[in-house]
Amino acid sequence: MANFGNPAYSAVMGNAAGMAMIAAGAVGFASAVGAAIDAAAEARRERAYYDALGAAKAHASDMEDLARTAVAMVAELEAEVASLRRACRQRQEAVDMLAARVRA
Repeated sequence: MANFGNPAYSAVMGNAAGMAMIAAGAVGFASAVGAAIDAAAEARRERAYYDALGAAKAHASDMEDLARTAVAMVAELEAEVASLRRACRQRQEAVDMLAARVRA
């Protein structure tokens, strides 16, 4: 046996269980650090998503207000156009009546 009486071999074998526990702890710690980094990244993505969602809702509300204002303005313009058409029709009737008098 090559390791018979070798003090380094005896020390390594005596510490093997402790080294295995340290290695397992290091692997567990590394896994926990990785999970923490993933959780932090997920939290950042979620926060960005909800910030974008809030901004989109605010923009939609602004666009709804703008659309309501535009509809009200279009209604006003349609009423004005109807009034102008009535006035033009009345004026044309007056012109036609005067032209008929001149011909007669």
